[in-house]
Amino acid sequence: MFGVYIHFPYCRKRCPYCDFAVHARARIPHDRYAEKVVAELEARAPLFAGRRAHTLYFGGGTPGLWRSDCIAKVVAAVRDRFALGEKAEVTVEANPDDLPRAQLDGLLAAGVNRLSIGVESLEPKHLATLGRLHGPNEAVQAVREARAAGFTNLSLDLMFGLPAQTMVELERDLDGLLALSPEHLSVYNLTVEERTPFFALTRSGALKVPDSGLCAEMYERVMARLAAAGFGHYEISSWARPGRRAEHNTLYWTGGEYLGLGCSAASHRRLPGKMGGERFSNVRSVDEWFAAAPGDGEDLARDPALGSYERLDGGALEKEALWLGLRFLDGLDRARHAARHGADPLVHHAGELERLAREGLVTITEDRIRLTPRGVLFADEVGARLL
Repeated sequence: MFGVYIHFPYCRKRCPYCDFAVHARARIPHDRYAEKVVAELEARAPLFAGRRAHTLYFGGGTPGLWRSDCIAKVVAAVRDRFALGEKAEVTVEANPDDLPRAQLDGLLAAGVNRLSIGVESLEPKHLATLGRLHGPNEAVQAVREARAAGFTNLSLDLMFGLPAQTMVELERDLDGLLALSPEHLSVYNLTVEERTPFFALTRSGALKVPDSGLCAEMYERVMARLAAAGFGHYEISSWARPGRRAEHNTLYWTGGEYLGLGCSAASHRRLPGKMGGERFSNVRSVDEWFAAAPGDGEDLARDPALGSYERLDGGALEKEALWLGLRFLDGLDRARHAARHGADPLVHHAGELERLAREGLVTITEDRIRLTPRGVLFADEVGARLL
């Protein structure tokens, strides 16, 4: 499968936990950014000749801030270049306070059929700590307005393991989100990244996050509550109603190809036969991205518009596929993996997989390898050992 990702870097404010390539600007160059994305699409599309796009995802930053006519221009260009179907999943990330009715109507008219809304919490004190500009009422109202506008596929983000968060507060957040009846939920344990204000605050002791034991209890509570509410837990941080799994993110986890456009956006493509693949990403600075012209694709390692380039041999791709496949709670299909990578994963990783199985972290059957319930709690450790 193949999809297209558009990175929109602008935000009204940088959140203190965010390590993404974002730029807080009072004035957003809506048209200029759209024109450059379309130009980059034309330059990069030959690298993915013959592919048909199954998904289109606008991430950020806050693409919900982008004028809907600019989003419509990009959607139309991707449809033209990669035969994106009229019913293909087209997602826009947005904050609750950036979705007035006129914007929602414009997004729907542009071809957007799925919204990913960054609720994060419904507790005012936690929203303040996270630096969010919305309150709980705005989150509830955004969902109601999206439904009224005609959106039938909503994903809501929730964070846990927040500074000073209690289990009771997490329960209230779950109550509130479930009352909004979303089709999809992405639930993340707060990670304190090195290049963020949160990192400096935690190092100084001014900010304290729950210990790993409490975070594990919170995660187990999330799993129990969402299962009882009828959500299928299909990936470490992802839950969905039947038939509502995130198709674009699934493409990442299943080793699909993707073209990333916009500053810092990453791309991945497979090379013919057993040549492996390559991953490359644009420069992080939006000003550098505007200034750089993409090369012709003949020598991506020297392309001035790229911030990084990595050539992946068959072995590296196989290891990634093993770990990403295990992030799916359905598990890794051994036969499918062997067909794509040339061997059953037990051929290359028998020793480590058997150790993980003895430790109760994975289970191995004739057709699949999957994380156990305990393995889900220690998924990052499993990944580190396999990679």
